[in-house]
Amino acid sequence: MMAIFAAMAQLGPIIIEADHHNVKIFKYLWFILLTGLILMLFGFYQTLSFLFYGGLFILLAMGLYAIEFLLTLRKSRRTTSITYVMKLSTIFLLVGILSGLFMAASFNAYINIKLEDFLHIHTFGLVVGFVILLIMGVSTIIIPMFGSSARISDKEFTKSLYAIALGVSLMILSAFFYTTLLKNFAYFVTVVSLLLYFSQVYKMTSSRKRITHDIWARSMYVAFSSFLLAFLLLCVYLFSNSELLLKVGMWLLFVGFFGFIIIGNFYKIIPFLVWFYIYAPLLEERSVPMLHELLPQRLANLQWFFSLSGLILSTLSLILQNDNLFTGALVLLSVGAALFLLCIHTVLKTKV
Repeated sequence: MMAIFAAMAQLGPIIIEADHHNVKIFKYLWFILLTGLILMLFGFYQTLSFLFYGGLFILLAMGLYAIEFLLTLRKSRRTTSITYVMKLSTIFLLVGILSGLFMAASFNAYINIKLEDFLHIHTFGLVVGFVILLIMGVSTIIIPMFGSSARISDKEFTKSLYAIALGVSLMILSAFFYTTLLKNFAYFVTVVSLLLYFSQVYKMTSSRKRITHDIWARSMYVAFSSFLLAFLLLCVYLFSNSELLLKVGMWLLFVGFFGFIIIGNFYKIIPFLVWFYIYAPLLEERSVPMLHELLPQRLANLQWFFSLSGLILSTLSLILQNDNLFTGALVLLSVGAALFLLCIHTVLKTKV
């Protein structure tokens, strides 16, 4: 969430062509989120009551983000499919975190709710309604921008946009009507929307005029391959109800897709921001470096290798149910994370 909030703080105004309503809010969001995260972790490991208080801090942070972003969207001069994505994803974010707060209150016996149904709202609201929907919308701009490919039309993208919004809405309603049919239909509509999105991603990537297999492209290959595998496994899980398929599918979704797509795009976004603030004002005075020259390529390649090795090994260990293999995979992923931190530190300390 911190990564997504940080990225949207920079990308949001560019995409909707309007200034933030109050950009100073982002100075405090990370601290409020971090406080909520620590309290919730303490609640899971020690005292359940801390879950509720941690949830309140996270609700506060996400509520501030949602309100600020909705007010920013009101300043946009034009309405497109991307502005619709941002509005809907922000609303689903609030629904997802509110359902999580209700679950935390239920754990502490403050209220009595059916946890399984609220878990569906929480998962669909946050993972599908906010994260995946936002990634779908932003990727229609990022993939053509960074991948030198043609962008799909607003009309074409709205098919998958409305389908996934309907799927999430039906899942939310199913918790109150307690009907399996409505829940299954929500799954079906979501699957259809993701298939439409896959076809749109293929259309964009196949239109590339110039193909470069840089760190961004390779990260996208891993991310979308993981997304496809996770999608297939979770579809099979709906029919087989296999806990192993659910674990592997969710692992690939969170580590393979979310991890690689966020890190890969940061390799483009962060050097651009550094270049824009440091070197753009010097364009007429002196020669300035290219964007790719700001990124330590060797470190980035090592990070990609260790992270991919960790992802493959951890997925195999989950399938084989081998704890020792999984521990080794976590070491590889940790090395990859440390190398990514070192890469970003190197870019951020760039000076003229």
